[in-house]
Amino acid sequence: MKKSISAIILIGLSIIVIKSNASSIIDGPKTTLIDSAKKVIVDPVCKMKVKTNASKTAIYNKVTYHFCSESCKQKFVAEPGKYAKK
Repeated sequence: MKKSISAIILIGLSIIVIKSNASSIIDGPKTTLIDSAKKVIVDPVCKMKVKTNASKTAIYNKVTYHFCSESCKQKFVAEPGKYAKK
């Protein structure tokens, strides 16, 4: 009888240890791989969808903005506060 109670307690403790280790692995930091060539954002001036690898960019307040055309970029550079995210 004492052996079976000891075995049940040992099994129960083993399950608790396994579950606590498994949850830290499952709930750990989640990283997702994003293909930067396929990531699409919105041009802040004309609201057109633009790929993030677009060559027309401007930096305002440490944020990089992407543009569909040189004219949209120039409009943004002239008045960045008007188009930047608030």
